[in-house]
Amino acid sequence: MEVDKYRDPIHGFIEVRGYENEIVDSQPFQRLRNIKQLAMTHYIYHGAEHTRFGHSLGVMHLVTKALNSAIKNSMLEFEEPKRKWYEQILRLIALTHDLGHAPFSHASEAVFPDGIEHEDFTVEIITKTEIAGIIDKIGQQFVHEYGPEYNITPQLLCDIYMGKNPGHNFEFTFLKSFMDSELDCDKMDYLLRDSYYCGVKYGTFDVERLLSSFTICYSNGVPKLAITDGGVQVFEEFVLARYFMFIQVYFHRTRRFFDIMLGKALENVLPNGTYPSDVNEYLQWDDCRVIQLLKNNADKDEACNNIIHRIVYPRVDYTKAHPAEADKREFRRNERELKEAIGEEFFIKDTSAGKMPHKIPLRVEKEHEKAILIYNRKTGKKTTISEESEIIKSLSEKIDIMSLYCHPSKSEDAYKIMRKINEE
Repeated sequence: MEVDKYRDPIHGFIEVRGYENEIVDSQPFQRLRNIKQLAMTHYIYHGAEHTRFGHSLGVMHLVTKALNSAIKNSMLEFEEPKRKWYEQILRLIALTHDLGHAPFSHASEAVFPDGIEHEDFTVEIITKTEIAGIIDKIGQQFVHEYGPEYNITPQLLCDIYMGKNPGHNFEFTFLKSFMDSELDCDKMDYLLRDSYYCGVKYGTFDVERLLSSFTICYSNGVPKLAITDGGVQVFEEFVLARYFMFIQVYFHRTRRFFDIMLGKALENVLPNGTYPSDVNEYLQWDDCRVIQLLKNNADKDEACNNIIHRIVYPRVDYTKAHPAEADKREFRRNERELKEAIGEEFFIKDTSAGKMPHKIPLRVEKEHEKAILIYNRKTGKKTTISEESEIIKSLSEKIDIMSLYCHPSKSEDAYKIMRKINEE
C-alpha cells in the first residue's frame, strides 16, 4: 500500500494511504485549505490562520491511534479483517467529516438555506461528488480481500457519523463514539490545534496519555468506548481544556462581535441572503470568495466595512460566564437604560453564546449511550466518569455570556452611563 506523509505541526508526520490521498487531492477536500478553522479569530489571535484541511488530517491521525489503543487495552479478540475494516471506516469518516463547512466555518452558518446544516452538505459531498467514487474503490478493495460483508460505501460512512442505523450492526454506535462523543478525536485535535495557532496554553492536555487510557468494555453485550481507571485525571484535564478554550478563545468578545458582523454582512450581500442549496454551487464558496464579496460592498454596507477595516464596537456591558437570573435581569435593565438614553440603533447584543462545558449526563445508568465508562481491567469493575469525578460534576452550568456592544461614536456616552449605574 502506498503511503504519503504530511508534516503536521501538531502531530508530526501524518500518514495518508493509497486512495485516501485521492480524497485529499480532490476539489472538495482542497477547498478546506481556504476554510479557516476559527473564522475571524485571527483578528484577535493573529496566528489563528489555520484551516479545516489540517484539522481533518489531524483527526484521521488521532482516530487511528485511538482505535488501536482501545483494542490493545481491551484484551478482547478482534479478528484482523474487522480491525482493519473498523480502522478504515473511522479514517474515512475523520477525513471527510468537515467537507460541508461553510466559509469561515461556524461563523457564517446563519446564512444557510432554511432547514440545511453543514452536516447536510457533508452528506451531499460524500455521496454525490467525486469523493463517492473514491470511497467505492476503497470499499471494493476490502470486498476483494475480505469478502462482501466488509464493503465500505459513502452511505455507510454517512449513516454511522449521522447516527443512523446502517443495517443491524450495533457496533456502529461504538465506532461513532470515536468521532462524535465527549471522548472524540475531533475535539482532541481542534483543542490542540487551536491552542497552538492562537499562541495560548488553555487547550493543551496530555493527548498521548488520554489515548493510552482508551479501552473497550461490553455493557449488555454492546461494545462501548471507555477509559481505564488510570485515565480519570487526564480526561478531566481534557474537559477543562475545552472549558477554558470556550471562555478565553471561542467566546472572546471581539471574536463574537465579528461572528455577528459576518452574519449581517452576508445577509445583506449574498443573493437572496443565503448560500446556494445546490452542492456544486455551494462548493464554489470559500473564505477567499467571501472576503472579495465583502470588499466589493464595503463602501455601501456597514457590516462589510467593519470586517474589512477591522472596526470593532466596544463592549459596554456583559455578564459573567455563568450568570444567575439576577445577573441577567441587571444586564437587561442596563441595556434598556442605555438604549433609551442613546438610541437602540447604536447597539448590538450577543446572547447566543450558550454552551455546555460538556454533555456528560451526571446521573445516569452505565448503559446510557452518553455515559463515559471507567473500566478496571483487573477487577472488571465499571463506573462512570460522573461517579468518579467531582470536576465533571461541578462543570454542569451552561456558559451563557451576554454582551452589549456600542457603536464607537457613542461608546464614551455609554461608558458614562454605565459608570453612573455602577456607582449607585
